[in-house]
Amino acid sequence: MANRTGIATVVLSSLILVALAAGGYWLLRHTEPARCAVCQRGIHTQSRTVILAGGERKTLCCVRCALTASRQLGKPVRLLEVAEFHSSKPLAPQSAYYVEGSRVVLCEVHEPLLDQTKHPYGRTFDRCEPSTHAFVRREDAEAFARENGGVVLSWAELVKEVEKQP
Repeated sequence: MANRTGIATVVLSSLILVALAAGGYWLLRHTEPARCAVCQRGIHTQSRTVILAGGERKTLCCVRCALTASRQLGKPVRLLEVAEFHSSKPLAPQSAYYVEGSRVVLCEVHEPLLDQTKHPYGRTFDRCEPSTHAFVRREDAEAFARENGGVVLSWAELVKEVEKQP
């Protein structure tokens, strides 16, 4: 009888450990932060952007990543919505005002690549820079720029500026 109880205890303990491990794995997989479809950086609610690329909706980390996505993905891209910086609510890209180049950078910076001598390579391109944040009202964008630096641009000005870049 004692032997059966010992075996049952071991089996039950093993089942509990397996269930805890499976539950922990599930929790880890389902609580990871959302990642940008282009650069794999974390997505903040204040900078979330949605594009249509190759007939597929993709969520990106920021407006800047979306504006350069066509070159990165090698297919035509249409910007569907941007997040308003203060409220995180979706906006039509054409109706927003943008602050470009502020000190507020929500996209995480990748670790620098090192050469053979352990010195970092100079960074010549970062798809998420300069920072670009959307606002529903021009007055809000101007106030943000006064506090945090940057330039206020309309949609047309922003697109024209991005098209000039190599």
